Amino acid sequence: MSDHPLTRDGPYDGGLHDDGSSPPRLASRSLVIVADLTPSPQGFPARSGGGTLLSLAVIVIGLALAVTAILPWAGVTAEFGLVGTELTHSIRGIDKGPGWFVLGAGIAATLLGVLGVTRSRLFTGFAILPAAVAALALAVFLSDPQNWDDRLTFRIPGLVDVHPTIQYGWFAALLASIVVAALSAAALIRRG
Repeated sequence: MSDHPLTRDGPYDGGLHDDGSSPPRLASRSLVIVADLTPSPQGFPARSGGGTLLSLAVIVIGLALAVTAILPWAGVTAEFGLVGTELTHSIRGIDKGPGWFVLGAGIAATLLGVLGVTRSRLFTGFAILPAAVAALALAVFLSDPQNWDDRLTFRIPGLVDVHPTIQYGWFAALLASIVVAALSAAALIRRG
Protein backbone atom coordinates (compact mmCIF):
# COMPACT_ATOMS: atom_id res chain seq x y z
CA MET A 1 0.00 0.00 0.00
CA SER A 2 1.19 3.48 -0.88
CA ASP A 3 1.42 6.33 1.60
CA HIS A 4 -0.08 8.81 -0.83
CA PRO A 5 -3.79 9.47 -0.15
CA LEU A 6 -4.72 9.92 -3.82
CA THR A 7 -3.43 6.64 -5.22
CA ARG A 8 -5.37 3.49 -5.91
CA ASP A 9 -3.69 1.77 -3.01
CA GLY A 10 -4.14 4.66 -0.55
CA PRO A 11 -6.67 4.90 2.24
CA TYR A 12 -10.09 4.85 0.61
CA ASP A 13 -13.17 3.78 2.44
CA GLY A 14 -14.89 2.39 -0.65
CA GLY A 15 -18.04 4.45 -0.14
CA LEU A 16 -20.52 5.05 -2.93
CA HIS A 17 -22.04 8.27 -4.19
CA ASP A 18 -25.67 9.04 -3.40
CA ASP A 19 -26.72 7.66 -6.79
CA GLY A 20 -25.06 4.34 -6.06
CA SER A 21 -22.06 4.79 -8.35
CA SER A 22 -18.53 4.56 -7.07
CA PRO A 23 -16.24 7.57 -7.33
CA PRO A 24 -13.50 7.44 -9.96
CA ARG A 25 -10.21 6.11 -8.79
CA LEU A 26 -6.90 7.60 -9.74
CA ALA A 27 -4.12 5.52 -11.22
CA SER A 28 -1.28 4.71 -8.92
CA ARG A 29 1.29 7.44 -8.39
CA SER A 30 -0.67 10.12 -10.20
CA LEU A 31 -0.69 13.64 -8.92
CA VAL A 32 -3.62 16.04 -9.04
CA ILE A 33 -2.91 19.76 -9.19
CA VAL A 34 -5.78 22.04 -8.30
CA ALA A 35 -5.56 25.75 -9.07
CA ASP A 36 -6.79 28.25 -6.54
CA LEU A 37 -9.74 29.84 -8.33
CA THR A 38 -10.96 31.95 -5.47
CA PRO A 39 -11.08 35.67 -6.33
CA SER A 40 -9.17 38.20 -4.34
CA PRO A 41 -11.15 40.21 -1.79
CA GLN A 42 -11.10 43.31 -4.04
CA GLY A 43 -12.63 41.39 -6.96
CA PHE A 44 -9.62 41.84 -9.26
CA PRO A 45 -6.02 40.69 -9.14
CA ALA A 46 -3.54 42.65 -7.08
CA ARG A 47 -1.61 45.14 -9.22
CA SER A 48 1.08 47.66 -8.87
CA GLY A 49 0.02 51.22 -8.15
CA GLY A 50 1.88 52.55 -11.20
CA GLY A 51 -0.09 50.39 -13.62
CA THR A 52 -3.38 51.49 -12.14
CA LEU A 53 -2.33 55.14 -12.30
CA LEU A 54 -1.40 54.76 -15.97
CA SER A 55 -4.77 53.20 -16.71
CA LEU A 56 -6.63 55.93 -14.82
CA ALA A 57 -4.64 58.58 -16.68
CA VAL A 58 -5.58 56.97 -20.03
CA ILE A 59 -9.25 57.04 -18.95
CA VAL A 60 -9.12 60.76 -18.11
CA ILE A 61 -7.11 61.81 -21.18
CA GLY A 62 -9.24 59.56 -23.41
CA LEU A 63 -12.34 61.39 -22.21
CA ALA A 64 -10.57 64.69 -22.85
CA LEU A 65 -9.74 63.51 -26.38
CA ALA A 66 -13.40 62.71 -26.99
CA VAL A 67 -14.45 66.15 -25.71
CA THR A 68 -12.03 67.92 -28.06
CA ALA A 69 -14.14 66.71 -31.00
CA ILE A 70 -16.85 69.23 -30.07
CA LEU A 71 -14.45 72.14 -29.68
CA PRO A 72 -13.67 74.54 -32.55
CA TRP A 73 -10.90 73.18 -34.74
CA ALA A 74 -10.69 75.71 -37.54
CA GLY A 75 -12.30 78.87 -38.73
CA VAL A 76 -12.23 81.83 -41.00
CA THR A 77 -10.99 85.00 -39.37
CA ALA A 78 -11.61 88.46 -40.76
CA GLU A 79 -9.48 91.23 -39.26
CA PHE A 80 -10.60 94.77 -39.89
CA GLY A 81 -7.68 97.18 -39.67
CA LEU A 82 -9.58 100.47 -39.54
CA VAL A 83 -11.81 99.43 -36.66
CA GLY A 84 -9.30 97.10 -34.99
CA THR A 85 -11.76 94.22 -34.66
CA GLU A 86 -11.73 90.58 -35.58
CA LEU A 87 -14.58 88.30 -36.66
CA THR A 88 -14.24 84.51 -36.71
CA HIS A 89 -16.54 81.78 -37.99
CA SER A 90 -15.57 78.44 -36.41
CA ILE A 91 -15.82 74.84 -37.54
CA ARG A 92 -16.06 72.23 -34.78
CA GLY A 93 -14.35 68.88 -35.09
CA ILE A 94 -17.61 66.96 -35.44
CA ASP A 95 -18.71 69.25 -38.26
CA LYS A 96 -16.34 67.25 -40.48
CA GLY A 97 -15.61 63.52 -40.78
CA PRO A 98 -12.24 63.49 -38.97
CA GLY A 99 -13.88 64.90 -35.85
CA TRP A 100 -16.05 61.79 -35.56
CA PHE A 101 -12.94 59.63 -35.77
CA VAL A 102 -11.36 61.63 -32.94
CA LEU A 103 -14.54 61.27 -30.87
CA GLY A 104 -14.57 57.50 -31.45
CA ALA A 105 -10.85 57.23 -30.71
CA GLY A 106 -11.32 59.07 -27.41
CA ILE A 107 -14.14 56.76 -26.37
CA ALA A 108 -12.13 53.68 -27.41
CA ALA A 109 -9.08 54.87 -25.45
CA THR A 110 -11.29 55.44 -22.40
CA LEU A 111 -12.78 51.95 -22.63
CA LEU A 112 -9.33 50.40 -23.02
CA GLY A 113 -8.21 52.32 -19.94
CA VAL A 114 -11.17 50.90 -18.00
CA LEU A 115 -10.21 47.40 -19.13
CA GLY A 116 -6.66 48.18 -18.06
CA VAL A 117 -7.88 48.94 -14.54
CA THR A 118 -10.17 45.92 -14.27
CA ARG A 119 -8.27 43.31 -16.28
CA SER A 120 -4.72 43.73 -17.47
CA ARG A 121 -2.33 46.59 -18.16
CA LEU A 122 -1.99 45.20 -21.66
CA PHE A 123 -5.39 46.71 -22.52
CA THR A 124 -4.08 50.11 -21.46
CA GLY A 125 -1.19 49.58 -23.86
CA PHE A 126 -3.62 48.90 -26.69
CA ALA A 127 -4.93 52.47 -26.29
CA ILE A 128 -1.99 53.51 -28.45
CA LEU A 129 -4.04 52.38 -31.47
CA PRO A 130 -6.94 54.83 -31.01
CA ALA A 131 -4.38 57.55 -30.26
CA ALA A 132 -2.75 56.87 -33.63
CA VAL A 133 -6.17 56.95 -35.35
CA ALA A 134 -6.88 60.33 -33.73
CA ALA A 135 -3.54 61.75 -34.85
CA LEU A 136 -4.15 60.49 -38.40
CA ALA A 137 -7.64 62.04 -38.41
CA LEU A 138 -6.16 65.35 -37.27
CA ALA A 139 -3.64 65.22 -40.11
CA VAL A 140 -6.42 64.47 -42.60
CA PHE A 141 -8.38 67.45 -41.29
CA LEU A 142 -5.38 69.70 -41.92
CA SER A 143 -4.63 68.29 -45.35
CA ASP A 144 -7.82 70.03 -46.57
CA PRO A 145 -8.52 68.44 -49.95
CA GLN A 146 -10.86 71.32 -50.89
CA ASN A 147 -8.03 73.92 -50.82
CA TRP A 148 -9.88 76.26 -48.48
CA ASP A 149 -6.66 78.09 -47.75
CA ASP A 150 -6.43 79.39 -51.33
CA ARG A 151 -10.14 80.14 -51.67
CA LEU A 152 -10.61 81.86 -48.32
CA THR A 153 -7.52 84.07 -48.15
CA PHE A 154 -8.32 87.65 -49.03
CA ARG A 155 -6.39 90.76 -48.11
CA ILE A 156 -6.65 94.50 -48.63
CA PRO A 157 -3.64 95.99 -46.81
CA GLY A 158 -4.66 98.22 -43.93
CA LEU A 159 -8.37 97.50 -44.37
CA VAL A 160 -9.24 93.82 -44.16
CA ASP A 161 -7.43 90.51 -43.89
CA VAL A 162 -9.45 87.29 -44.26
CA HIS A 163 -7.67 83.98 -43.66
CA PRO A 164 -8.33 80.46 -42.32
CA THR A 165 -7.06 79.66 -38.82
CA ILE A 166 -6.42 76.55 -36.78
CA GLN A 167 -8.14 76.96 -33.42
CA TYR A 168 -7.51 75.65 -29.92
CA GLY A 169 -9.71 72.53 -30.23
CA TRP A 170 -7.44 71.04 -32.88
CA PHE A 171 -4.34 71.66 -30.76
CA ALA A 172 -6.06 70.21 -27.68
CA ALA A 173 -6.96 67.08 -29.67
CA LEU A 174 -3.38 66.74 -30.90
CA LEU A 175 -2.00 67.12 -27.39
CA ALA A 176 -4.51 64.60 -25.96
CA SER A 177 -3.68 62.02 -28.65
CA ILE A 178 0.05 62.40 -27.98
CA VAL A 179 -0.46 62.02 -24.22
CA VAL A 180 -2.65 58.91 -24.67
CA ALA A 181 0.01 57.40 -26.95
CA ALA A 182 2.78 58.16 -24.44
CA LEU A 183 0.83 56.71 -21.50
CA SER A 184 -0.05 53.62 -23.53
CA ALA A 185 3.57 53.12 -24.53
CA ALA A 186 4.58 53.47 -20.86
CA ALA A 187 2.04 50.81 -19.93
CA LEU A 188 3.46 48.47 -22.57
CA ILE A 189 7.05 49.11 -21.48
CA ARG A 190 6.22 48.55 -17.80
CA ARG A 191 4.45 45.30 -18.71
CA GLY A 192 7.58 43.84 -20.26
